[in-house]
Amino acid sequence: MRPAILRERDVPIPLPDGVVLRADVYRDPAAGPRPVLLQYTAYDKANWASVYGVINPERAVDHGFVVVVVDARGRFRSGGDEPFRPFAGSGEDAAACVGWAAAQPWSSGQVGMYGASNNGVPQWQALRRRPPALRTIVPHFTASEYDSGWVWRGGAFQLGFNLWWSLANLAPDQLRRATARDGAAAHQDTARALAGALRDPDAAFGRLPLTDAPALDGIAPHYREWLAHPPGDPYWHALSARDALAATDLPVLHVAGWYNVHLDGNLAAYETIKAAGGPAAERQRLIIGPWTQWSPALFGDACGPERRFPAAIDMEGLQLAWFAQHLSGAGGPELPPVRVFVMGVDEWRDEQEWPLARARATPWYLHSGGAANSRHGDGRLSRTPPEGPQPPDTFRYDPRDPVPTRGGATYLPNPAANSGPMDQSAIEDRDDVLVYSSDPLTGPVEVIGPVHAVLHLVTDAPATDVTAKLVDVHPDGRAFLLCDGIRRVTAAEVAAAGSGPVRVEVDLIATGNVFLPGHRIRLEVSSSSFPKYDRHAGTEDGTATAPEDLRPARQTVVHDDRHPSALVLPLVPAEDPAEEPAEEPAEEPAP
Repeated sequence: MRPAILRERDVPIPLPDGVVLRADVYRDPAAGPRPVLLQYTAYDKANWASVYGVINPERAVDHGFVVVVVDARGRFRSGGDEPFRPFAGSGEDAAACVGWAAAQPWSSGQVGMYGASNNGVPQWQALRRRPPALRTIVPHFTASEYDSGWVWRGGAFQLGFNLWWSLANLAPDQLRRATARDGAAAHQDTARALAGALRDPDAAFGRLPLTDAPALDGIAPHYREWLAHPPGDPYWHALSARDALAATDLPVLHVAGWYNVHLDGNLAAYETIKAAGGPAAERQRLIIGPWTQWSPALFGDACGPERRFPAAIDMEGLQLAWFAQHLSGAGGPELPPVRVFVMGVDEWRDEQEWPLARARATPWYLHSGGAANSRHGDGRLSRTPPEGPQPPDTFRYDPRDPVPTRGGATYLPNPAANSGPMDQSAIEDRDDVLVYSSDPLTGPVEVIGPVHAVLHLVTDAPATDVTAKLVDVHPDGRAFLLCDGIRRVTAAEVAAAGSGPVRVEVDLIATGNVFLPGHRIRLEVSSSSFPKYDRHAGTEDGTATAPEDLRPARQTVVHDDRHPSALVLPLVPAEDPAEEPAEEPAEEPAP
């Protein structure tokens, strides 16, 4: 018979500074002391998705655990009246919760932490404090660094994620708490603005300057703080877990998704621990599925039910087995060092390392007759380097009409329409998008690992952005996004280049895909993906205070023999040499 499960609601957890957090505890009252699975959440412990989205507490209790789900300081049922800040302070509080859970009579004294997205932050922050009872963590879809792996990417502000997450996930409870404390009249303007932003997020994304966010006034100060601190600022260093990662002895199960907005942060955390060669280097495991930020399910135009089912695994069961191994000393089969879902062939692969040692960084060079604009142009992608001069490609970037975001690794309203491998055909009809496509492939081309583009750019703006997308083009013409990236080109770089091109390397993060016979490999190049990233205003610092400050730019991509622009893909050799593409890989483009 299944044991009776006791759920104790709003159990107090006193903190050293007098603040009291509230937890829900799930346990078998007839059992003796058991290991504890702890989730410290900003998303409401009474919300079904927060409680059951990653691990079902009832199933965990069935498997011999106690589950503790804690509302974060300043959120929902927990105390702390100061406005919630997503990163600051979570480490001390989470570490205190670990100590509390270990000391309870129903606890064996062994604690593991789990949770996705922002619920991964307190796991990395607790790892920095290393409470003695913490034995392992399982961070999903999250990052341990918050400038380059969360708020900013390639120097651009991740507007869509940062603003929509703040509006939809944080602001409503912050407004409720502020209203209860100060009265409705004190926050009526913010309440009105928040209702409008949730009703019309496009208008909220389009406001200038970026700091003009009345829906967050007085309730979410973190948003303007983030904008005030660019990547590399000491503000971020104070929150960084990098040094702790390099020295940790904790085993970590990293869970990432190809279409997850924190994929770069997930991979960086894994690689940091492995590269350090410390006590935990061989105790890491990495799983990468074809998942979005919203759910461990595959969204997008390419993903009907026939493609979702092969991606489904018992992620909950894998976690419970991991916790049993590291909290209870249970045996059982070991997870492989790395498990990745390979799109195109839609299958899981077990690997020994990340990145794959056998993958070769191979350039696919840009070619054209000077008219690569749109998918109807003459842009070509080939493993043959350019010989001699080639006419460059030029487009007009207008921040008043930016290239819209369509799918990919996003966190935007309406996830089914805005996340995952969406068809880019409509985007590629625009003249401000350069499109370079390979010939139809005669055999499969397997690409697993980090992806980047090396582009040579001339701009008439004082500074600008460059965006790049890797796309899988099907024989019927549909063009599905695999991964993308952005690079903010600074005024100093443009000035140093004079009249010549700036060499720009755009990090597209990573993918795992087999381009099937008859498909084509495609690179898109432009200067915007809005609202995923903020629009570069065409000004020296990239910002604008009003629409009239936005300045168009003439962008020229050079791809001749002296400036070989290329898409660099991690090609995995076929087991059968006869299946290899005919062309030999050239050397990666020189700096």
